[in-house]
This record gives sequence, C-alpha cells and structure tokens, in this order.
Amino acid sequence: MHPTTLGEVFTHPSFITILATILIVITNIMVGVSMLPSDVRGKRYPMHRYVYLAVLVSFGSFLWVTDRMLENSGFNYLVFLYFLTVVPLSRRLNVTLHAVLASIGLVLLVVVAIVTVL
Repeated sequence: MHPTTLGEVFTHPSFITILATILIVITNIMVGVSMLPSDVRGKRYPMHRYVYLAVLVSFGSFLWVTDRMLENSGFNYLVFLYFLTVVPLSRRLNVTLHAVLASIGLVLLVVVAIVTVL
C-alpha cells in the first residue's frame, strides 16, 4: 500500500533505505570529482571504492526491504544490475564517461524512489 501523506512517505521503510542510497551515491560522485587531479587520485581511490561498496549494500538493503513488502519490480533489479556492471566497467573506458554514467545511475535511483514509494 502506497503512502498518502508526507509523514507516511518519510516513515516508509523503503523510502528511508532508497533515500540513504541516493545520499551515498551523491557522496560517491563528490568523492570521485574531488579525485580528478592525478596527484590525489591514489589517496582517494580507496575511499571512492568503499563508498561505492556502501552504495551496493544500501541498495541491496532497499531491495530486501521492498521484497519483504512484496513491492519489488524488475526495474529495481535492472537498476541494481546497472550499478553492478555498467558503472564499474565504465571506469576502465574513460573517467568522464564514468562520471556521466554514475550521474545517470543517480537519476535512475530517483526514478526507483518515485515508482516504488509513491
């Protein structure tokens, strides 16, 4: 059952987990942008990887919560697959392409939040 008031939206368990995922993705994009100069890339790369792993854990917990509530769709799993395959593989091609594809992933997460919770 979808929430009808703003209070119900903010207390909905799947909204809390997808909001945490969105905020972690924004953090990861900011860490990635901050490591563009090559002299700090080696120092910040481990942090970028750990924040990416936090994204996967947070999105996995979102999938688990929505699965428990019987509200998962195939689109949610496709977005998770996008984060598992496209985003890491794009890093090998080009740094700018990687940033663009990560930003597209952020937009996809917002779409997941809108479709699932609202």
